[in-house]
Amino acid sequence: MNKINHLYLKEATKCFKKFKAVDQVNLEVEKGEFLTILGPSGSGKTTMLKLIAGFEDLTLGKIFLNGRDITRKKPHQREIGMVFQNYALFPHMTVEENIAYPLKLRKFTKQEIKQKVQDVLELVDLIKFSKSYPSKLSGGQQQRVALARAIVFNPPLLLLDEPLAALDKNLREKMQLEIKHIQQRVGITTICVTHDQTEALTMSDRICVMNNGKIEQVATPNEIYQTPKNKFVAEFIGEINLIESKIDRTENNTTVLKSTDDANQIFYAKGSEGFNKNNKVFIGLRPENIHLVKNSHSFENAIKVKVCEKIYLGDTFKVRTKTRYGKDLYIKVPVYRSSEVEMGSEIMLGWDSEDAVIISA
Repeated sequence: MNKINHLYLKEATKCFKKFKAVDQVNLEVEKGEFLTILGPSGSGKTTMLKLIAGFEDLTLGKIFLNGRDITRKKPHQREIGMVFQNYALFPHMTVEENIAYPLKLRKFTKQEIKQKVQDVLELVDLIKFSKSYPSKLSGGQQQRVALARAIVFNPPLLLLDEPLAALDKNLREKMQLEIKHIQQRVGITTICVTHDQTEALTMSDRICVMNNGKIEQVATPNEIYQTPKNKFVAEFIGEINLIESKIDRTENNTTVLKSTDDANQIFYAKGSEGFNKNNKVFIGLRPENIHLVKNSHSFENAIKVKVCEKIYLGDTFKVRTKTRYGKDLYIKVPVYRSSEVEMGSEIMLGWDSEDAVIISA
């Protein structure tokens, strides 16, 4: 487990009196990987980051970094780079002085400091701002200074605590890609904490979804989105429709399900591992995978619904429809087809079995 160049949390537990903020977490991070810890407020994600950084002590368990047990090491002994939510730049220091600070603490020579600061300024494209003070920089530039300071001493691990929370939407989206590109060029193992799903999907090699101090699922962004492990992950990542159903039978790797609300309504989904006949489950359907159809034979799955609400999103309309047994079903419709979903009208929806994921209830 605790291999060289890995971060490994073994049964990591943190209690505050009787409350378990982190509960027996096992997590392994590969060298050079960008892993995002994602979860709602109170899920334990920030506490986990503090445990790795050494700002909080483990109640139980161990933490290994590069094969070395760092469980009882102080923060400065762990040699971990960190970017805080508010950047924590020194206002009385210039950009290059801020970046040079961790090198001076580590007793690098003047020549080494000059070269390393120059190299990292080029990496984050801030050469012409080297003599500027933080107050003269934009939010995105301050973010890059904080990142440069965190990686200039070549730490084995970089921690990012809600790194883009202070930026506006457009700049945040730009910085997501910038941070990812810098991380790839440097090759540094990175753990980022966020509650922003888009940020996690954009930047990560893998995502660790947390809830109530426990890990719900660790997987690639595509796997998390397309095949969520449970109802919590399905609802937390993106938008999804959940149709209550029961397993009826399996035919050639296709599962036949009956609607809980209407036993005459049959659905088909791919795969059935871990489920048995009569198991109560949800069929998970992303709105973009549901199509407007002319008749019920166009797709394996079809259902008639009534249009109840249309929300304009620019390139699409988000449409709330209602089944005949009163359940909401959300779809996304291109603007050019919006005339086909008039308020109050009845429409037919269809989807492929490959686009339906079975989720445990």
